[in-house]
Amino acid sequence: MNRKTKLVAVVALVGLTFTLNGVSRLCAAHEAPHARVLITQPIDETRVITLAGNTRREANANTDRGRVADDFPMEHMLLLLKRPPELEQEFEQYIESLTDKTSPNFHHWLMPDEQGQTYGVAQEDVNTVTAWLESHGFKVGYVYPTRRVIDFSGTAGEIREAFHTEIHYLDVGGEQYFANMSDPQIPEGLAPVVLGVVSMNDFKPHAYLKPRTQYQVTSGTGGTYDLVVPADVQTIYNLVPLYRQGIYGQGQTVVVVEDAMPWGTDPSTYQSTFNLGVFGGSWSNTHPNAGGNCTAPASPNGDEGEADIDVEIALAVAPGATIQAASCSDTATFGGLLALENLVSAGSPPSIISMSYGECEALNTQGGNAAFYSAFQSAAGAGVSVFVSSGDELSSSCSAGDATASVSRALLPLRTTSP
Repeated sequence: MNRKTKLVAVVALVGLTFTLNGVSRLCAAHEAPHARVLITQPIDETRVITLAGNTRREANANTDRGRVADDFPMEHMLLLLKRPPELEQEFEQYIESLTDKTSPNFHHWLMPDEQGQTYGVAQEDVNTVTAWLESHGFKVGYVYPTRRVIDFSGTAGEIREAFHTEIHYLDVGGEQYFANMSDPQIPEGLAPVVLGVVSMNDFKPHAYLKPRTQYQVTSGTGGTYDLVVPADVQTIYNLVPLYRQGIYGQGQTVVVVEDAMPWGTDPSTYQSTFNLGVFGGSWSNTHPNAGGNCTAPASPNGDEGEADIDVEIALAVAPGATIQAASCSDTATFGGLLALENLVSAGSPPSIISMSYGECEALNTQGGNAAFYSAFQSAAGAGVSVFVSSGDELSSSCSAGDATASVSRALLPLRTTSP
């Protein structure tokens, strides 16, 4: 393995015993606020505003290869909604109180449906937005229970008619993509509620895996070293004392979010080769379909190696845990984001979610960045510990093709929970 282990932060979670069941999720002393209706004027299609920052930099005259056909499918886009500002502030404060042992809200997790009822966009506004989408021919597939995200599908022609932007083919670095060529526009009356369209392109977060063809490396001084194996990981991160106490991560579920499935039985081979099966852990594939938008990814699709190592290192760190590779096919939305949204929206989300795909935020759209923030925020409210890898390049990820960017990956906790 040519990089620092992933899921490092799971080390601190191997022995966690908290559950989402049996815990009062909404403190009796916490009075649920009510979202005020924000859409207060008629939807006038002649008065529009621009959703700025929602065009990829790659979509320009140099890369443009022409408009796609009007019937070009745009499947499972996500429309991101925004709460009233006062509710956003209250929800952020509530999340902070969930891990404050002095707070009456300590560990009173809110499941997604409760988040929607308590801090979501007013149902009247959700109904107005979905009706507007349907009036332009879009099919609304799913309104997520948080009342923050709407799954919808349509065509490039419907995008042009409703959002006043065209979908074109692009040639970027010798590869073909599609993307909107300008920022989308919406009626002014919807502006108080609509934050942005998460994705009108097929530029996706990508895996940072850098495979090696050799199982040994030679240092500059001539020494030869074997690459890291599970026992090394367990030693480096001082897991052995936990194991001696019989704590292997049993009773915990760690979900790694993917847009591919591991190669066949690779994780099982890894588990048996390093005798990890004695700890009682297991792994499986799953395709979380809460939104009706998740299908098993085609294989091969190039990311199987990333899915392999995600599952394998989770097995090495928490060999007694249940490890799940949750994957969805890419649509107009990154399959990993669909899997993340669907997992968080489930009635009983997992304790731990890890995502090892990344994208330079400066290159991504405002809607795309906000979508991940929103999903992580909902996970935190539900008591889910979410971890993302910083990538082998760290901050150099924004310098595409920089061969000098070789910093090892480390995991950064976006939100952790503790017993």
